[in-house]
Amino acid sequence: MHFSHFLLGFVASASAIDVYFHNSGDCSGAASVCTGINPNVCCTGNSPTIAYRGVPTNWNINAQGFSGGGCASPQWPASSVGKIECMTVNSRDNYTGSRYAFASHQHAEDTCSSCTEPVKPGTLVLADGITKYDIVGLDDVKVEELLIITDSGVGPEGIPKKFQVRRK
Repeated sequence: MHFSHFLLGFVASASAIDVYFHNSGDCSGAASVCTGINPNVCCTGNSPTIAYRGVPTNWNINAQGFSGGGCASPQWPASSVGKIECMTVNSRDNYTGSRYAFASHQHAEDTCSSCTEPVKPGTLVLADGITKYDIVGLDDVKVEELLIITDSGVGPEGIPKKFQVRRK
């Protein structure tokens, strides 16, 4: 039994998932991204849509969107084998966090008592889906400034010079 938990943890770390917080209503355009998130890690953000990308096609996961700051208040669950394309809030508050767990290891009543400390997105991806900026260590005000700029759909040429040094 302990070996299977070890093996599952090893596989999870080898194939971690990316969580995208998009400011569009359809999981398109610019996004802040938590890259390589493992199960039960709360990725924080603030957006009306969340997409999970990089989910191995044979994984059966349950994802949960939260509002109220970080992963405080569960809002919308999603289940999938292989991918979760787009979680939308519709008329509710924006998502402020999300996490996933393997469906076979999660109970409906689980409120993430086994979750680790929340993590902030470390990457900002422009609407082109290619251009990326490292936002690790930026204070929240600068990240918000950059998010407002990227929400307009600008390309790399529209990003202020002070952020160009963070381009990946």
